[in-house]
Amino acid sequence: MHYLALDIETCPLPADGYSAQQQARLAREVHFLRQREPEAHEEALAQRAASLHPLLSWIVCISVQRAVDDPFRPNPPHSYLAPTPDDEGAMLARFWRDVQQFVDLGEKILWITFNGKRFDVPFLLARTLHHGLLPVACGLLDDYPYKQYPHCDLFNLFAGINLGLADLCALLHIPSPKEHGDGSLVQHLLETEGIEGVRRYCEADVVATMACFARLLPLLPRDCQPPSS
Repeated sequence: MHYLALDIETCPLPADGYSAQQQARLAREVHFLRQREPEAHEEALAQRAASLHPLLSWIVCISVQRAVDDPFRPNPPHSYLAPTPDDEGAMLARFWRDVQQFVDLGEKILWITFNGKRFDVPFLLARTLHHGLLPVACGLLDDYPYKQYPHCDLFNLFAGINLGLADLCALLHIPSPKEHGDGSLVQHLLETEGIEGVRRYCEADVVATMACFARLLPLLPRDCQPPSS
C-alpha cells in the first residue's frame, strides 16, 4: 500500500487584473464572510475570500508525502512550486505527470488529506481545468464523504465537530503545523520569505496530516490497511 498525504496552499491573483466576473465573485465571497465576521477588516476579508476560491487564486504549492505500508515511516515530503501565477500551469502539468507515472506502476494507492474533499481537491481540479489540463484517474478525486478509500479525508472522520488540523494534532499529541499561523498568511509568507517559506509551511501541514493518519489507521476500514494487516 502506498499512502500519499497531500496538501495545497493558495494565494490571491493580482486584484488589478480581475475581470468583471472575478470582481463580482469576490464581492459575493466577501459578503458571505462579512456575515460571519462583521468586525473584520475589509482588506483581510477580501484576501481570505480570494484565497478560498479557484476563480480568484492560484495554487502556490502542492506538497505530497509518501509512505509504503507503514505511515509511521514516511519519506520526506516532496513539493511542486509556483512562485507566480504564470508558473502554475507548468507546476500542475508536472504534478499530474508524476501522478500518472506512479499510477502506471500498478500499486495500490490511498490518498490522505485534511478537508481535501471539500477544498484541496476541488480547488486542484478547477485550476487544472483552467489551464487546459486533465486530472489523472488515480482515486484522488473521489469525494464521497463516507468512504475512506481511495481518498481518506481525516476531516470527515469527525463530522459535526468544528475540528481543525491543529485541533486534531493537539488531541493526538502531535506537534502542530500551525504554530506560526494558518493558510491566510500564505500571501504574506510569499512576500516576506519567498516560495521556500510557503514550501516549508505546506510541508509542515502534510507531515502533520500523515502523522495524524498513522495514529488513526487502526480505526479505518480494511481497504485502508497495509497488506500485512
